[in-house]
Amino acid sequence: MKKFITILIVVLILAGAVTFEQITINNYLNEIKDMTYELITLTTGTENIQTPEIKEKVDNLKQTWIHHEEVLCIFANHKDMRDLCIEIQKLEGNIEVNQYEDFTASLRVIYHLTDDYHKIMGTSWQNIF
Repeated sequence: MKKFITILIVVLILAGAVTFEQITINNYLNEIKDMTYELITLTTGTENIQTPEIKEKVDNLKQTWIHHEEVLCIFANHKDMRDLCIEIQKLEGNIEVNQYEDFTASLRVIYHLTDDYHKIMGTSWQNIF
């Protein structure tokens, strides 16, 4: 009986740890996705992306990514996270040269990558057990 209780406790601890990890990943990806969507709506219909407001939001997105990157890379494929990082890095360069098309393309890529990662790495019974 003691072995059964010990095994049950270990399984519950592992399930709790994995659930915590899944919730953390979901929150981080949702935060990046929401910030990206905010930038997409802000820049829709404008050709000048060199405004202080856009620069500030891109800087906030970059700082949020830097803050969450290490945790995401622990639990996710590094190549996938590198792709996301590259697109976030491109945003500042596109602002500097006012490259609207490339800027919005990078935003869409970031949005879709975070959405796809959320579906793949999101909380599900399969990911927990």
